[in-house]
Amino acid sequence: MRRIVNLLTNQYFWLGVILVLAFLVRLYKIDSPIADWHSWRQTDTAAVTRNFIKLGFNPFYPKYDDMSGVSEMPMVNTEQYRFVEFPIYNIFVYPLYLLFGINDSFHRLVSVLFSLGSIVFVYLISKRYLDIFTSFIATTIYALLPFNVFFSRTTLPEPTFLFFALGMVYFSDRAIWERRFAWGIWGFVFTMIAFLMKPWAIFFVFPLVYSIFVKEKKISGFLKYGGLFLLAITPFLLWRLWILQQPQGIPASSWLLNGDGIRFRPAFFWWLVSERLGREILSVAGFALFVIGVLIKQKSYFLHIWLASMILYFSIVATGNVRHNYYQYIFVPIGAIFLSIGLVSLIKGIPNNLARIWTIPVAFMLLLLTFYFTFKVDKEFYKINNPAIVEAGKVADKLLPKNAIVLAPYNGDTAFLYQINRGGFPFVYLPVKEMVADYGVTHYVSTTKDAKTTWVMRHFQPLLESDQFIIVDLTKLNAPFDDNLDPEP
Repeated sequence: MRRIVNLLTNQYFWLGVILVLAFLVRLYKIDSPIADWHSWRQTDTAAVTRNFIKLGFNPFYPKYDDMSGVSEMPMVNTEQYRFVEFPIYNIFVYPLYLLFGINDSFHRLVSVLFSLGSIVFVYLISKRYLDIFTSFIATTIYALLPFNVFFSRTTLPEPTFLFFALGMVYFSDRAIWERRFAWGIWGFVFTMIAFLMKPWAIFFVFPLVYSIFVKEKKISGFLKYGGLFLLAITPFLLWRLWILQQPQGIPASSWLLNGDGIRFRPAFFWWLVSERLGREILSVAGFALFVIGVLIKQKSYFLHIWLASMILYFSIVATGNVRHNYYQYIFVPIGAIFLSIGLVSLIKGIPNNLARIWTIPVAFMLLLLTFYFTFKVDKEFYKINNPAIVEAGKVADKLLPKNAIVLAPYNGDTAFLYQINRGGFPFVYLPVKEMVADYGVTHYVSTTKDAKTTWVMRHFQPLLESDQFIIVDLTKLNAPFDDNLDPEP
């Protein structure tokens, strides 16, 4: 009996229960094809790992399927370079591909495992600044929020990045306060990897600067940590210098900051506050709890500085956050923490204002509505956007030569190319006959029967035509180019 009592009072037992629940909910549709929400970004990431198998493992020259020009100065990328984050996430998936074969589920599984690590760090960080009960509430809510569940099992580098960013915060904060060499080493390693993956790691540094300020109160302390920080980000700087050698493989990114001038305009607040926080991430009910939590005074401003840094991230990377909701994935930990602080404050009651007989029911009602509202919205993310590209991709992968270069028009979305498992172009930006002559395009695959497809089928030899898609061999003429009717791209 005593063992059972000890078990039930052990914090790590309950953390284990949370992790098991989190793992189980993340298994939902883990084997689905990468054609769901934000499939274009997911497939770009997954293609790098697949090409490690097909083209050889070289993390310094990651390659994906898109040959079109996506850099700041549009240049055709016939070598298929993919120079964004250093491919750490892909490196973790690669051994599974070697041992068990190429399977998209392995990408999702690695993301899930890193997301479980992030749950542990949310608990450990919360416990440093909050009581145990609130920390467990925050960890549970973070683990099970529908928005977090979906993006924690996507083929994106974000779950892996967030794991290292949170580890950077936890270990570095402990090193600052406890001055233990081991914590410093772990903090250094996690900082180095987090920055190698995403420059957004800089927005996790501000709460650490606050800890240094409170602990040291001297400029010399800042200089000491500043030197270590510069050393930790050196690999990131070297990587950025390295990729400049192949600018055609660096996707345009300056537009992410404020490319459409939306920063602080009414639409900026509508998208981030109303649509993202108020619908997808926290819902209206959760946002109310979140605001209450923000207003509760804490002994330390560490968590508030962390929140302020995320707001700064939203503001600086304005267009990126408005256009892509996965950019808010890194906000979810601090969002869940403050939501939990608000929830617990209602459970405890508001002295001299509202009795617990009123606040407790309100707290649980808001919590239930948080999960209900966000689930209703976020469940749509799991849907396959266009099943035809998956079916066409399976057929084309079997039918086409391994060295085929494919023109697969899909509004610039590379998800179609990924399903076909060939390099090529996701949109028609030159007349088809010029793309054949200049870039060696060999096949045309489309799920749309438009004027362009009609022209292609009239002049080149169709290999397969169904109700859903067509596959055309562009190496074999069906009729001479005796007209100028090739529709403009």
